[in-house]
Amino acid sequence: MNKFISNLSQFNRKERFYLIGKALGNEKFSLSEEFRKSLEMCLTKLPMEIPNDSFVAMDFHIDWIYGSAFLAENESSNNLYTLNNDYIKATQEDVDLLIAFPDKFNKDISHLIMCECKAETGWTNKQLHSKTERIRKIFGEDGNNFRNTVIPYFIIISPRKSKDLDTSVAPAFAKVNGDIPWMRLSLPNNLKKITRCNSVKKNDKDGNYWKVDKT
Repeated sequence: MNKFISNLSQFNRKERFYLIGKALGNEKFSLSEEFRKSLEMCLTKLPMEIPNDSFVAMDFHIDWIYGSAFLAENESSNNLYTLNNDYIKATQEDVDLLIAFPDKFNKDISHLIMCECKAETGWTNKQLHSKTERIRKIFGEDGNNFRNTVIPYFIIISPRKSKDLDTSVAPAFAKVNGDIPWMRLSLPNNLKKITRCNSVKKNDKDGNYWKVDKT
């Protein structure tokens, strides 16, 4: 385990990660072969296969990603660092699924895949712009800010590709052939949702009734 991945592991404090891993008997969050192959098909610029022992985490704070990369190159013995608000924001903004593994030729360099997932709620341009601008500031337009430590990638995972999503604002490193890579997420076809409504079943966020809709 190289320094960057070791740092990721030590910052991985989300209780949900440990609860789900324990409950499912998969405490390392090992990825299935099917999922790895699907990612590889979408991330065509990956120079190697995704190992089955990759580091995997969920709901991983972007602050922690920056801290892991920075400390891999600049760790100080007195444990005190000047704050830059572009990098450390002390917010809950996170990456839904994070995958990291050492390069097969240079074990000191890691490949970092940041996966953003939306099921039924869908993406908004505001959400995407906020997140992609944040990772641009950390890694740079071409992903070279920590070139001796990490090579970043970005992918959207959802049941269907968003037609009106403006991906042009994403940094170059987050794109493949000029667009953010997309991977299909399969969901059951019988999912439902509860919707607040009025007495004639018209959607109304202030209504005094509710109904069940198909998603």
